Amino acid sequence: MNIRKILFPYSGPWTSEYYNKFFHPNLCHVCKKTTEMINLTTCDRCFSISYCSKDHKNLHLPQHHEICIAIEKSLKNNPQYLTHRFSLEEWLEAQDEFYCSIRQNLGRLFKKYEKQMLTYARICFICHQQTGLYSCKKCLSVDYCLEHKEECEQQHEQICDHLTMWLNSELLNIQYESKVSLSLKFIMFPDNNGSFNNMTEFIQEHVQNRKGEWNVLDYICSDFISGPLSVYYGMSYVELSDVLLTVSTCVIHIIEADSIERNGLPAWEIFLHLFPNIQVLIVVLLGTDLQFEFDTQDICQRCVYNKKKFIYECCGMLYSNYMTNPMYGKANLIVGFQIFETESLTNECLKTMQSQECPVLLTTLERRIFHTIVEIQKVLGRDVCPVTHIENKFTSLRPHRESKYIFYRNSFLMLYKTLNNTNSTTESSSEGNSV
Repeated sequence: MNIRKILFPYSGPWTSEYYNKFFHPNLCHVCKKTTEMINLTTCDRCFSISYCSKDHKNLHLPQHHEICIAIEKSLKNNPQYLTHRFSLEEWLEAQDEFYCSIRQNLGRLFKKYEKQMLTYARICFICHQQTGLYSCKKCLSVDYCLEHKEECEQQHEQICDHLTMWLNSELLNIQYESKVSLSLKFIMFPDNNGSFNNMTEFIQEHVQNRKGEWNVLDYICSDFISGPLSVYYGMSYVELSDVLLTVSTCVIHIIEADSIERNGLPAWEIFLHLFPNIQVLIVVLLGTDLQFEFDTQDICQRCVYNKKKFIYECCGMLYSNYMTNPMYGKANLIVGFQIFETESLTNECLKTMQSQECPVLLTTLERRIFHTIVEIQKVLGRDVCPVTHIENKFTSLRPHRESKYIFYRNSFLMLYKTLNNTNSTTESSSEGNSV
């Protein structure tokens, strides 16, 4: 099936465990039917979520009630928010203020789909007003007012296929995310002389049952595998692999971790194959959205035979708080995936990372690399420079969405020998693959 060209209907369960995994303004929130399948009715209080019937509206009401009241209150305090026209910069600023207002009214952290209600809100692709809109009939993910229909079609054409693929992968991920996570342990992991040069080659050689026959699970799987392979590529590129080749116990701290890192934990077993000297791999995930876990990860029979171990820990806290625990293990490597917002790299977090005196690898979008480097230097000093910032050959193949733009996880990476003053010469590659 061509998931870039045609939207495929959702066929998963209609229970909150599933439908609250993902929000889209042009789908019934419960059954995920599209505006092309049935007439949808928007909530008449928050104007942010749609349903195909009263039954589905009532089914979701117990979970929707709190966020609905919070949005309604913010709209009453800012009645022009939906109808006003904004430039892109004005829209991003207004959206951020609206987000903070709702967060204050809500009095708790947003659930994932509630954040998406604000991030994926229906807006004209050109003028950013939120009323009197029509949707692209192919991807359903770009809206426009009649005045800007032609201009929108011209600008939207280059990302329509990516948005179609994004929506397909999100809908299928609702049903298959757990199956993909479980299937990772059956990946045909290569050993240290395995041959692969980029993500496409790796998926074809070590994931697919039949080389070259792609399905949506392969793209979702690439999200999980991208993490460890990005680290392997970055460390090899700057010849820092010796840091991991000389230890029998390897401790990796992953900051600002989310559900993708959690579900992709089994993929880190590849380090036991790529670095055969590692006998014990310890991966620590740190992120405020995580639940506390401490366990041993299942590994392949070859690793079991070689008496290797893979231990993981998930901590729902900030990195600086974790490091105050006297039981923490000193890191051999610190990783931060998708460092989009420099707010996630707080002064305290950066100084804590610096204290570990170990390599640090961060991934981000091309357009944010230099801004991130400068923000780090503001805190730690101008001499703190990455040894490289390059396009990543092991970026995820699954599209993700940020506001009205599409990106691919881990598309660019930067690597520091340490976050101490290094006076390093920075190497770079200017090619990008964000859309």
